[in-house]
Amino acid sequence: MRNASIRSAASSQKDPDAIVRELTQAWAGMSPTAIAFFTGHTRDGAAISAALRRAFPGTPNVGCTTAGELTQHHEGRQTTSALALGAGKVRRASAALATFDDGVRSGVARGMHALARGLDVDLKTADPRRFVGITLVEGLRRNEEECNEALGDGAPLLSFVGGSAGDDAEFAKTRVFADGEESDNGAALLLLDAAVPFVVGKTCSFEPTGVRFTVTKANVAERIVYELDGEPVATAYARAAGVEPSRLDASVFMTHPVGLMVDGAPWIRSPQQLLPDGGLRFYCRIEQGMTVDLMRSTPLVDDTRRALGRWAEELGAPIAGGFAFNCILRRLELDATGQGAAFRACFEGMEMAGFHTYGESWLAHINQTLTTLLFA
Repeated sequence: MRNASIRSAASSQKDPDAIVRELTQAWAGMSPTAIAFFTGHTRDGAAISAALRRAFPGTPNVGCTTAGELTQHHEGRQTTSALALGAGKVRRASAALATFDDGVRSGVARGMHALARGLDVDLKTADPRRFVGITLVEGLRRNEEECNEALGDGAPLLSFVGGSAGDDAEFAKTRVFADGEESDNGAALLLLDAAVPFVVGKTCSFEPTGVRFTVTKANVAERIVYELDGEPVATAYARAAGVEPSRLDASVFMTHPVGLMVDGAPWIRSPQQLLPDGGLRFYCRIEQGMTVDLMRSTPLVDDTRRALGRWAEELGAPIAGGFAFNCILRRLELDATGQGAAFRACFEGMEMAGFHTYGESWLAHINQTLTTLLFA
């Protein structure tokens, strides 16, 4: 019998009302305290969010567009996945749409004020064993780092985990949603008052090669690196990766990103493209003076399975379910190797919903990573 206090659902319908009807059928008998949904960029996410409010009055919801939608039994493109959390997992929840039109930090501050007001809690001192947040950030304007920094300033003890919205690799427009509203320049925030133990997780299927660089010239705001160890970036990176600079392409970038090593674990920064001016643009920010390691790939599904085992040990109980935010580059690897079903099978027995992202969020903005929020 499926868990009555956490339940995933998916729909391939196009009409927002039809989507929500299908989701609510999957959640029959539930009274959700919080809902998160993830939908294709051709879907009307604001209308889905509004229909969820009508179906579940007073239940906060957030959502975003994606580069693919996931549950433990479903993977789709231009579909909808969702997770409903009941009082057995989450006592209360509060949602807010933080718009960045007049600045990221001011938008996050307004959003966090709304979250705090909704749950009558001081986010500066909130108990991190009880409160946890979801953050879904618009994925094309390069605001993720500043958004995460602002969340850390406003709630220094709490984790906010999530990912960047996508548009199925069109790279034209992504959107986030909260309680019937939408933005293409902001973040959807959901604060949860958990009733059970939870764990926030991060894993990536990479290990250091032993080659280390110092970033000696970069345009940080544009996520462009020009020099590594005083050499042109294409020369230094290609030599370390074992290819000629003219052979640098997506296949090299995917298998050899760089990682900022923290306590022995990599926080991945993935190259995106070599620019005409010789710079190498990354999918997330790299600071000048930062030391990074060249990485090599390891089996993704095996890494995911081991990580879920570690997180269950941290919980001290079986994982009932939760959220999975999986990088689009990991999706491309799974697609290329035909391992999508094996990846989903890692979550067998859990109620999981999530999406393929344009970058993952937890403490920082990272790439080629799986971030999770999982409940006992």
